[in-house]
Amino acid sequence: MLIGFAVKSDFILATAGEELGLAGLSAIFLLYGLLVERGYRAGLLLRDPFGRLLAVGLASIVALQVFVIAGGVTGLIPLTGMAMPFLAQGGSSVVTNWTIVALLVRLSDCARRQRAGGAAR
Repeated sequence: MLIGFAVKSDFILATAGEELGLAGLSAIFLLYGLLVERGYRAGLLLRDPFGRLLAVGLASIVALQVFVIAGGVTGLIPLTGMAMPFLAQGGSSVVTNWTIVALLVRLSDCARRQRAGGAAR
């Protein structure tokens, strides 16, 4: 590991890129993209306007965090001090991101039940 200081800072993406290579970083971005896509899909399938806006908003939060951190690490945009979702070491950031995922899972389940014709809880 050549970038030892970055493990506990906002440059965790650079360390992941060094350790995993291009294929590993592509897989990480693919997983983030899948999470965001599933959030958008749940938002489109929900009938409730509040649930629809909540799902799209939560998915957009994750997408914005990944875009800002990846852009800051690559030098495309200025660094902001945000934490990379699920990679960076941080207490409140990790709790917040898992709460976002839990809400998206719940909204996706409601959308699936509505689409199947069952009653949403």
